[in-house]
Amino acid sequence: MSDISFEYNVPVFAGAPDAGDDEPVHRDTPEYEALDWETTKEGILLAEELGFDAAWAPDHLMLGRNRAEYECWTLLSAMAGFTDEMNIGSLVLCNDYRNPALVAKMAATLDVISDGCLELGLGAGWHEPEYDAYGWEYRDGFERLMRLDESIRLMKRMWDAGGDGASFDGDHYQIEDAACAPTPVQDPHPPILVGGQGEQVTLKLVAKHADVWNTDVFNGDVDTLNHKIGVIEDHCDTVGRDPDDIEYSWDGHVICTRDEEKFDHLVDLMTPIQFEAEYQDQAPIRTAEDAREFFVMGTPEECAEAIESRIDAGVTKFQCWFVDFPDTSGMELFADEVMPEFR
Repeated sequence: MSDISFEYNVPVFAGAPDAGDDEPVHRDTPEYEALDWETTKEGILLAEELGFDAAWAPDHLMLGRNRAEYECWTLLSAMAGFTDEMNIGSLVLCNDYRNPALVAKMAATLDVISDGCLELGLGAGWHEPEYDAYGWEYRDGFERLMRLDESIRLMKRMWDAGGDGASFDGDHYQIEDAACAPTPVQDPHPPILVGGQGEQVTLKLVAKHADVWNTDVFNGDVDTLNHKIGVIEDHCDTVGRDPDDIEYSWDGHVICTRDEEKFDHLVDLMTPIQFEAEYQDQAPIRTAEDAREFFVMGTPEECAEAIESRIDAGVTKFQCWFVDFPDTSGMELFADEVMPEFR
């Protein structure tokens, strides 16, 4: 079994409700009342001090309270300058928001200046309101995935060519003699994480290209994990790849506390999960009982049990949203009493 890693999802937006609202703005940060850089930065530094293996930033542009959010790549670049012991990664970078040739160059540069600490998470994109607001064309799901497939192939070609220059003539992207020097520190390139759930196209793309597959909160229950991993393994047989070359990561919410009143308060804030329109077909999470199937939550012992069940399914990376942030007591308790059980 691969080493188990515990990783920190950076709160890049505030999710607490405005006065009088009945529901939090966003489930990931329901106690974070106003976006504040020093507060966010202190959380990252504490995660490093507590021994978390990586810190991840989502790639959205206007989620959360007052639509205030830090841009992913700018944040990762800043994090590279003040962290030393953690990897940094995008969870996940929207393929349509940036030209893939430029992303290849950006990733190589960030891998160099972070001394090989970049993990490059990529996805096809899904949040249509951001496309509309920022003026990007929102294509159908299949085309977005085909563009992601080309992007990954183009990036790998550029990293391999380095200063010699790479050319690529695809249906969606074309480059001619595009150099990528200096090349990434990591050989042959930073690990590529692909997020997504579609079994016929997305998970086949994972089998073809990804070093890591990421599941989100809506597919984080053990039964679904077992099923999706089985689909990826079947696709690996089809494309001729060893499934052991792919790691599996769980990206989800963590409530770690022995305080029953605090636990009940956080669960009440989060449930029922506020579904974006794109996720209406996902399994409902409406009660504490539902949430226990999808989240890591409860006492340290209960959290460890939930993690163990996902390890049994094949997960080796746990990317954690600590729901009580900016209170850090949950993260500290998790680091003190849960993480040592798996190291």
